[in-house]
Amino acid sequence: MATERNGSKSLVQRAVITTDPQEAIVEYFVSKQEQRKIKRYPEWDKARVCPATEVIRARRELAQIDEVLREKWTEQQTKRKDMDEHWKEARNQALLLRQSFVKFDQLVRENVEKRERAEQKIKEDHERQEKFKREADELEQKLSHMRGVLDQMKNYTDIYKKYQNYLERVVNETGEFQSINDIFNRYETLVEARQALSDHQDRNLQMLEDKGTEIYHLTEVKSQMLMELDNKLAQLQTGYNRAKAQALRWEAIVSKIKEIAAVKSLELTQVKACCWNIYQQICKRKEIPVKVSSEDVEQQLIQIKRTILELRRIIKVAKRKAREERDSSYRD
Repeated sequence: MATERNGSKSLVQRAVITTDPQEAIVEYFVSKQEQRKIKRYPEWDKARVCPATEVIRARRELAQIDEVLREKWTEQQTKRKDMDEHWKEARNQALLLRQSFVKFDQLVRENVEKRERAEQKIKEDHERQEKFKREADELEQKLSHMRGVLDQMKNYTDIYKKYQNYLERVVNETGEFQSINDIFNRYETLVEARQALSDHQDRNLQMLEDKGTEIYHLTEVKSQMLMELDNKLAQLQTGYNRAKAQALRWEAIVSKIKEIAAVKSLELTQVKACCWNIYQQICKRKEIPVKVSSEDVEQQLIQIKRTILELRRIIKVAKRKAREERDSSYRD
């Protein structure tokens, strides 16, 4: 009776199922090898066991196996929940990265548009400066012409002064002029013409000075604007380089996540394939039909676990019976 109690206690020990598929396959083949080494006896030479005891033992083992399965099921649910949270976090990161790419593309487009507007404005300023230079050249030509006319009028005036006496004599001797007033009127007319020319020359000079001052101020303002645009362009280039470096870093993170996901997917596929092959081998050796789907990995693992527990129980029972028979042969 003590021997039976010890045997039942060893039969209900909790089996440790490894999570590594390679180790599980190695343990399976080791158990098969040990099963081949066990000495088999004829059916008539085996000791009879009480059916009630076997039923109680089997029920106890079944209860313990169900408890282990429930624990494994809870652990699987926890792992699945953690994996769902990791996938959700990865999707959120991918969404944030996509949004940052969209914002960066919009910023680049805005910078390009601003740069094009600045270049167009600079081009217009250059055209305006060229126009002002042409106008200044025309005014200088007019001024030179007016100075020539003024010099010519001065020469005429000097010549007329030399001939003042001659004009008086002409008034007295000829009948062309009624009096000296006619000569004065002629002279005043010439003076008025000279004054008009002088005033016109002064206005042209003042206009030329105003245009020169305006051109100088415009040149200073445009130069300041060009410097500010250069500074803005340098800042935009710095921001672009910073955004580009950040985009490259996020691309590296996304690539790493894809690589890890691919490795995990490959491992999961390999584990599923191993479980399916083991389950098919078990069904083939037990000569039972394959009822579980190839995608139902959980049921396959349950069947594999039950088979391993059955094999261990058989091995332990066979070892115990072999030991008992060896002891009885020694006593005889």
